[in-house]
Parts: sequence; C-alpha cells; structure tokens
Amino acid sequence: MTTRPTLAPIETDSTVFDFDLHPSQDLIVSGLITGKLQCHRYGETHDLVWDDKPFKKSCRGINFSPDGSKFYAISKDRSILTVDTLTGSVMDRRDVVHEQPLNALLCMGETLLATGDDLGVIKLWDTRKKVPIQTWQEHEDYIAQMAYNEDKKTLVAVGGDGYLSTWHIRKPEVAAMSDHMEDELLSVVLVKNNQRAVVGSQEGVLSIWDWGDFGDYKDRIMGHPESISALCKLDEDTVCTGSSDGLIRLVSILPNEFHGILGDHGEEMPIEHIRLAHDKRFIVSSGHDQSMRFWNVEHLFQEDEENEDNGNDDETLDNATKDDDELAPATAAPVDDDDAQDKQEAPVDDNDGDEQWQDDSDDSDAGKDKKKRKKKQKQAPTKKKGNKTAFFADL
Repeated sequence: MTTRPTLAPIETDSTVFDFDLHPSQDLIVSGLITGKLQCHRYGETHDLVWDDKPFKKSCRGINFSPDGSKFYAISKDRSILTVDTLTGSVMDRRDVVHEQPLNALLCMGETLLATGDDLGVIKLWDTRKKVPIQTWQEHEDYIAQMAYNEDKKTLVAVGGDGYLSTWHIRKPEVAAMSDHMEDELLSVVLVKNNQRAVVGSQEGVLSIWDWGDFGDYKDRIMGHPESISALCKLDEDTVCTGSSDGLIRLVSILPNEFHGILGDHGEEMPIEHIRLAHDKRFIVSSGHDQSMRFWNVEHLFQEDEENEDNGNDDETLDNATKDDDELAPATAAPVDDDDAQDKQEAPVDDNDGDEQWQDDSDDSDAGKDKKKRKKKQKQAPTKKKGNKTAFFADL
C-alpha cells in the first residue's frame, strides 16, 4: 500500500460510537459510548473546540444539518438533541421519543429528520414540530442504517432482521419490502444517480439493488471475509467499505471490481463508520478503539480529473484533425504536358470541385458496536438467486 501524507488520529477518552464531518469546514463531531460529545478542528494538529456530556447513556448517532450550523445527536436513552456546532450548546432536546433505544439517525434536509430504534420502528420528524409526522413499523429488529433519495422523496432502511424497506415520506404505508435475505443488513448507500442501492451484510456480501425493484438484489460482490458495517460513497460509481477484518477497501460498482486497500485498522479491529471530508482529501474511519483515523484519498479524485481532462483533450484533438483534413487542399497529380494542354482547352464545370462539408458535432458519450443479534425471522418467500454474481479474490 502506497504511503501518502495524512493526519494523525484523533484520540478520545472512550470508544467512538459515531461521528460526522462538517459539510464545509475542517470540523469533526464525535459521539462517545459514555454519552459525551466532542468537537475537534482537524489539521496538522487537532484542536479540541469543545466537549460536553448531554446524554445519560451512549450517543449512537451524529448528523450535521446541510449548512453545518448545527447537528443532531441520538442516544440509547431515547432522546434527540439539536446542538450548535461552534459552541456545543443544546438548542433543542426531545426526551423519550421512541419506546426502544435509538440506533439510527439520518438528516434529510434543514427540517427533516429520520430515526430508527432497536425494534425496527422508524419515525420521521419535522424539527419545527414536537411530534413525529410519520411512524413506520415493518421491521422486527434494529434499524442499522438509512439513506434518502431526494428525487423520489423516499427513505431506504436496512436492518438486523434481514429486510430492506422503502418509504415515501408523505405516505403512511411501506412502499416496498424486500424478500428475506437470511442475513443481517448493516449498511446502505445510493449510487448511480440514485438508481442503485448498495447494501453491506453481516456475512460480508455487497448486494446491488435496482431502484423500483426491491424484491431481491440484482447483483452481488463477494470477497469480504467478514461483515461490512460501513459504506462510504466516493462518487456515483465508487464506494469504500469498512469490514470487521479492519480493512477499508475501494470498490467500483457496475462494473464490480476491487481496486485496493485504502486503510488498515489492524486485525481484530472492526470498522464501524467511514466518512468523506468536504474537500475530498481524506476519509475518516472509526471502530472499536478510542480514535478516529484519517486516510489520504486526494489522489483518487485527482486521477478522475486527469482522466476527464485527457478525454477532453483527445476529443479536441480528434475534432481538430477532422477539421484539418476537411480544409486541406487536394494535391494535384502529375500529368504530361500534352494532357495538361488538352485539359486547359477543355471546358470546366464549376460545380465539380464543390466540397460537401460534414457536421462537426460529436454526440459520443465522454468516456459501534452494532448489535449482531440473531432472531427468529418472520416467514418469507424463499430467496431467489441473483441474476449475476461477481466473485473477487480477497484483497
């Protein structure tokens, strides 16, 4: 693995249960297993901006608002906090918002929030109101993670009961429920401009789902030897995965391919969370130790820019060559003097030399410890095999 300039880890005084990165500044807020919140400004040296202990029990989720002025936090004590980013002061507190401890949090807009608990209940909140605007219950085990398709106004959730569900935010009933996967589903991201969902599982399988067809997965990527608790989207075609073997892998989606290792927490150090920094210089990961680690990924985005620039240069060169060929005068063939004299006396048709200009347009495409509870599952149809299966050697 190539060594690239990176930052030292941020050390904490207890296990990091979750964290999030500010959308436009070098700030990171972490929620600890003790119920403490900490805000650091990261860089060559990491500075602690503030810390506080607003929860009685462990903090299980952190999510910044879109503008980063505040963030939301959830706890095992069943409360939701809205916290000012720069000062750490609590702006709003809601206690006992679920009957069971909270396990998943997703900020979907300036005033829209979703929470999921240990028994599979999902609640949708308008932060301007004190009561939830939707309460959904189809899962029978903990909600592991959620993702939001803003174009479709639809929430996607995966859970420990082995089901994937989708919910339109304005409707009280489930939009779609997958077949039972016979495996705990731990993580989910949307790629391909929200046309695909990628899901990580307890058995180390990445499954790929087509939007609008959530009965069963359409493809699988094998190769992770242990569970995939963390997924981070780098672009519409690429994700990085965090596995219980302590490795962060770079994976492309359709075509499905492993591209290497981005980070290593060490053996027996499972990775629970990965985030991409706002300037795309680093990904940050946390696991079962008391730290958040930085991994330099700037080169990945530089390569994309170089490839795009090279593609544009090649296209420009092709068009220029094409124009030169069309504009270049034809070279006259040598002729005998007699023939030349005959041709001079012959009448000339002015239309014979007209050029037929072609169209220059180019229409081608430019090239935590999460719970791992085993539970008696509800009866479901037998799972069918995916249409395609991609097998890769473990990296």
